[in-house]
Amino acid sequence: MSQDTQNSPSSAIIAKEEFRPIDISIAGTPHRIVCPVDEIKNLEHGAEYINHKIRDLRREIKHKTPTNEEFLVLVCLELYDEVQTLKNQITKADDEKAKVAAMIEKINQQAGSML
Repeated sequence: MSQDTQNSPSSAIIAKEEFRPIDISIAGTPHRIVCPVDEIKNLEHGAEYINHKIRDLRREIKHKTPTNEEFLVLVCLELYDEVQTLKNQITKADDEKAKVAAMIEKINQQAGSML
């Protein structure tokens, strides 16, 4: 592609439409995030999810008022735990798939030797 094509006004318009600044709030703190247009809803849902986690933690923690930073650390740790749990589930499912595939292969080999 030539330089003229890459720097044309139409390519600038396309590039501008691919990303958009989005305002979200996490733990009451506003943030402006430049986000791909097709990921905006996902970003907004992510912010809602994190705020929901923070609200849940606020209800659970008694006799102490953690700072927003402490809440965010706790949320990060919970999210890490969730990710690890999902990874473990995927690994177990992959192991089961491999066992099933091996069993099917063995059955096919035995069936083939009978014919």
